[in-house]
Amino acid sequence: MINQGERLRELVARFVLKYNYWGYLFSRIRRKSVSFSQLNSIMGVGPEKDGTLTLFYEPKLMAGTSDKEVLRILEHEGMHILNKHIPRYLRILANETSQQRKNVKTQVWNIAADCCVNMQANIREPLVIDGKEWPPCLPEKYKLEEGKVTEYYFYELLKTAKHIEQPNGAGEPGDGKGEGGFNDHGQWRKGAAGVPDLSSLSRKVDQHVQNIIKESAKSFNKDRGKIPSYIAQLIEGALAPPKAPYYQIIRKLIRGSRYSKFLRSPTKINRKRTYVFTLAKNKCIPQISPFPGKTRDTTFDIVVLLDTSGSMRDKDVLEGLSGVKNIIEKDRHCYTTVLEVDAAVEKEYEVKKIRDIQFNIKGRGGTTLRPGLERARQLGCDVCLAFTDGYTENINHIPKKCLPKKLIWVINKDGTAENVNRTGYVVQI
Repeated sequence: MINQGERLRELVARFVLKYNYWGYLFSRIRRKSVSFSQLNSIMGVGPEKDGTLTLFYEPKLMAGTSDKEVLRILEHEGMHILNKHIPRYLRILANETSQQRKNVKTQVWNIAADCCVNMQANIREPLVIDGKEWPPCLPEKYKLEEGKVTEYYFYELLKTAKHIEQPNGAGEPGDGKGEGGFNDHGQWRKGAAGVPDLSSLSRKVDQHVQNIIKESAKSFNKDRGKIPSYIAQLIEGALAPPKAPYYQIIRKLIRGSRYSKFLRSPTKINRKRTYVFTLAKNKCIPQISPFPGKTRDTTFDIVVLLDTSGSMRDKDVLEGLSGVKNIIEKDRHCYTTVLEVDAAVEKEYEVKKIRDIQFNIKGRGGTTLRPGLERARQLGCDVCLAFTDGYTENINHIPKKCLPKKLIWVINKDGTAENVNRTGYVVQI
């Protein structure tokens, strides 16, 4: 009997010789044989506890499957890698505290991820695995549009999560119970089992995925013209930096506050009270000074102002929330307050963890940002990061005493900075 591990290695090598991108990608990922009871599929990519990825395969199903079908399955798994579905799945596990909601969200994410990659890879017909047909998970099954991103399917499916028919499940190939033999993602969760810090694992996997995509694209560079356009687009998206490094901008503009702000510190000695330690013979005087000293306050007080007026598109508001996420991931000790403003302050809340970010946006009225700016001033923040399209009242005419100490305006590409450009630093994205 042919060793399926050797066969898979030879297939990957053959793909490299044929200048197939998936050969370059999977040559950088370890391969491991597992039983069907563990994998519930013919093949699947999963995370390891050290933050790397492994391609798992089931030898018995592999033995009865043609090379052509194996390539299609590899393309399906490769699409999960390029879309970074695994680190995003781990973030769902890390950010959700309720076990019930965690189970629902991960199941829905599994379906949304497959709907996305099967469309990208143009897998519409059942694949023949070990002589039996396995139907792919497609958007039409859930009455959803084709050609959408994973998040679209995820949020749409969440609306009817209780009524969703799961495409995966226990069962033998082709028995109708385990529908989706190349769609099961059990290894995504098994690889994270027992890991105390899932957010850290997610970042490690994300970085590992970034590295293997970069390395495989670099090796393929001389034949990049042969990469299908839909793969090239995903590679560019995976390697692209965020729209703006918000936390780095904040650090650059208000670095001085890290040296001018102080906090009372019981672990520091107040130098003006050092005489206390010279009176050790007197038992009434404590050996530890009751007069605390000072230490530098290295945290930032940040207000993120979101323009939620009717002129702001959903993706512009979501970019503001991604800015909040960027800040939290870079500095978990900062104090971040989100203000949602249209013609008034519609909502105010603090964010300490990613799960504190609220997606139920309030507003969608007219645009008057002064109430939000005045509230940011009252909060005494070090910097206010304002996401807007710039179509507001003339902020340049507002007295500086009513504005925050420092302002960073993030204007979308269709917006204008004409009304705000004299009050702070402007970033156009």
